[in-house]
Amino acid sequence: MTISINPPCEAERPFVRPDMSGIRVAVTGATGFVGRRLCRRIVEGGGRVTALVRPRSDRRVLDGCPVDFAVADLLTGSGVAGAVSDANVVMHLAAALRVGSHAGFRLANTVATGVLAGVLATSGAPPRLVVCSSLAAAGPVLGQGRARCEEDPPCPVSSYGASKLAGEREARRFAEQVPTVIVRPPIVYGPGDVAFVPHLAATARSRVAVRPGPAARVYSVLYVDDLCDALIAAGLQGRTASPDEPHSGVYHLCDGVEYTLADLVRTAGALLGCGRPLVLPVPSPVVRAAGVVSEAVGRLQGGVPVFNRDKAREAVAGSWTASSDRAYRDFGFRARVGLEDGLREAFKEMLHG
Repeated sequence: MTISINPPCEAERPFVRPDMSGIRVAVTGATGFVGRRLCRRIVEGGGRVTALVRPRSDRRVLDGCPVDFAVADLLTGSGVAGAVSDANVVMHLAAALRVGSHAGFRLANTVATGVLAGVLATSGAPPRLVVCSSLAAAGPVLGQGRARCEEDPPCPVSSYGASKLAGEREARRFAEQVPTVIVRPPIVYGPGDVAFVPHLAATARSRVAVRPGPAARVYSVLYVDDLCDALIAAGLQGRTASPDEPHSGVYHLCDGVEYTLADLVRTAGALLGCGRPLVLPVPSPVVRAAGVVSEAVGRLQGGVPVFNRDKAREAVAGSWTASSDRAYRDFGFRARVGLEDGLREAFKEMLHG
């Protein structure tokens, strides 16, 4: 059953996307799922974008979006200073979601963030830095009846989450020199998503969903364009982090509703015309074992699958919910797109290209 965690009221002010006119933004991870949507939102709002890319990045995903490209290496710092030299804001989205080792997560999500923040700190007038982290860095909610807030001590349960939290701390080390804001989105979905949306569609079509843990476990989600608008607002209006206050400058996001797994798969099933899938409980040890097997098969095929040991740890840990109240108080953020409308758009692209 869906539960509203940010109930609207008549006194609430509507969220207004900030005016980006004249604002120069450097974006890491610009060719990724969120990054390319963010670049387009910035340009639509009147801003200018420099996309930091690797030599072999596929720039075609930004065709039609007037951005400048700059080749930069976030592990060595090569090219970073020049790429951000005229930026007012740097949006750091580059990250690894699936790698085969703790060391791989650390390099992509921790070391790279520290290198970027360190380069910015050497600038005479550093730009504002927005670190797009993850709710995985905060950890799950244990028990029922509340959503995770920014003041809760972080307790990541996966290698991915731990590396993202360590990346936040690397950025915070330079917060006296670099005005830094940290954003922790939950599950993000929308057109171009290659993980959550295809998996949800496949589950709905199979008419059977496996549920790790109790039926009361709930999740927060966020449509990709709402995340992009929040990142922009945080970059321009969010309160910045202090090196000595671990919860400062951190913003959780959600669409204002908590969803059970049944809510998610049944909404998808209705949109795809598949009816109501059956939701079957699966014991946590079975989920963990499935993660091990899936990862082993993936390695034999030369990659790391979407469902692996790391994701299995997150799946059995608890509820993944957050409140975006702080983001609302500080820069007026409220999600505009609900689950049904967001999935409709995502499925439209998936089904029709």
